[in-house]
Amino acid sequence: MLPDRVSRRLKALPEISNAGKRVNGLFRLMETLDLWQEAYAKIYPNKGATTPGVGAVTLDGFSMERVANLMELLKADQYRPKPVRRVLIPKANGKTRPLGVPSGDDKHVQEVVRFLLELIYEPVFLDYSHGFRPKKSCHTALKAIERWDGVKWLVEVDIQGFFDNIDHDIMIKLLEKKIDDKRFIALIKAMLKAGYMEDWKFHGTYSGTPQGGVLSPLLANIYLHELDKFVEEMKDKVDTGRTRAINPEYQRYTNRIYNRRKQIQQLLDTGKSHSASDVMRRKLEIRKLDIARQTIPSVVLTDITYRRWHYCRYADDTLIGIVGSKDDAEHVMAQVKEFIQKHLNLEIAAETSRISHAKEGTLCLGYEVLTISAGKLVRARRRGRVTLCRAVNARVRLRIPEGKRGKCCQKNGYGHYATLQTVHRPA
Repeated sequence: MLPDRVSRRLKALPEISNAGKRVNGLFRLMETLDLWQEAYAKIYPNKGATTPGVGAVTLDGFSMERVANLMELLKADQYRPKPVRRVLIPKANGKTRPLGVPSGDDKHVQEVVRFLLELIYEPVFLDYSHGFRPKKSCHTALKAIERWDGVKWLVEVDIQGFFDNIDHDIMIKLLEKKIDDKRFIALIKAMLKAGYMEDWKFHGTYSGTPQGGVLSPLLANIYLHELDKFVEEMKDKVDTGRTRAINPEYQRYTNRIYNRRKQIQQLLDTGKSHSASDVMRRKLEIRKLDIARQTIPSVVLTDITYRRWHYCRYADDTLIGIVGSKDDAEHVMAQVKEFIQKHLNLEIAAETSRISHAKEGTLCLGYEVLTISAGKLVRARRRGRVTLCRAVNARVRLRIPEGKRGKCCQKNGYGHYATLQTVHRPA
């Protein structure tokens, strides 16, 4: 249980950050013992908690003496983060991903720092960001993308070796925009510069933040928060028009159908027996007009007065949906690429960044994202009466890639997916 004074101070951090003011006194907050206990309780259940970094010290064997020693080292400016132990993890494409494993004490210190940074930055992060955030996940990102109905182009932006190439100077400048505490900033800088050990050789780190570090995901979000703000500014300028213009040809069919329904009602109101054939004739005309109307779009698909951008980011994977022309999509790609290069000092991965037509789709977070137009009819109320109308076209759908289905069946011993043939498992 945190002391009242500390609790009030922690509750005030989000408010100060939201007000656009710089936060101070963070290093003093790290002298609160209960904060370290809560940090330990949060990270100890993780799978990698007992994985050793450089040396044998892990998060196992927690004691108040150990925490007190860390706090004393921090107060005396004698705490020095150890280099992370680098492990190469194989990727699906045959390449490897470098994973940095910090020591147990460094994980504990990073979790305390992460907790304080999260209170400052979580209130100002935009909803477009879904990676490594409370109550956010791959699922929330995919659900957001599913609401992008009507997109014509998908712009996929992937950053080349993002975690390894984060510019330390830019990172520190971004932190200093929100934090007015030199000792706290110096501690984070020391973590970034700690280096890594590979094959028992020390390597200095002049850029990047190690994947596998407790603090790395949050620092990555702070860094790419600048990209989120940039895209939002462009989006606000570009989004124009409330709806697309109605297709004049479609409207003519609608008016003719409406007139015939009105005539039918007038004939029925007269109550004359000879009007039954006239009613039937007009109903047949309505049927023919409706069939013809279903063959054309209800709006002007090329309406230049209506444009929309949609944006979603999970860590360094970015997807932008464009309701507009291919020129719009190419303009977005060029603008985002220029911002990432000039302001974030990073490079775009040419082989994995692309512009795709929404009907062809693209891969995002393990799913195939594409639009479909089923052409099915649904019941809806129009002008006070229930009628059949077409469902929304260009609806975004998520599909599991064919290769993944087959691999899943093979891995779990379900059978052959291609032939839909099950396999007997003797066990």
